[in-house]
Amino acid sequence: MATVNLDLTPIHQCSVEGCTFNASTACHAPAITVGDHGANHCATFLGIPTKHKPTTDGHVGACQLGDCVHNDDLTCHAARIDVGTAESGETRCLTYSAA
Repeated sequence: MATVNLDLTPIHQCSVEGCTFNASTACHAPAITVGDHGANHCATFLGIPTKHKPTTDGHVGACQLGDCVHNDDLTCHAARIDVGTAESGETRCLTYSAA
């Protein structure tokens, strides 16, 4: 069984429909990656049918958005984050705030 560092930032809510890690707006990926090549989106999004039961609350394992006020050494230090769908249709960290 995988363990999660409880010092990681928790995911308060995920409103992205169609992600295998989303169960009733609760992310249950043990740790997600936010950002990919500077783009603000959830790089852990996985759009396949759920084949497992939710077992844990999601956390931010890594953040690649170096220009976010919550990012320190690629680690998110926000109290918690929300993930959702932007107007463009991309899955994004809604807590992101430019430094």
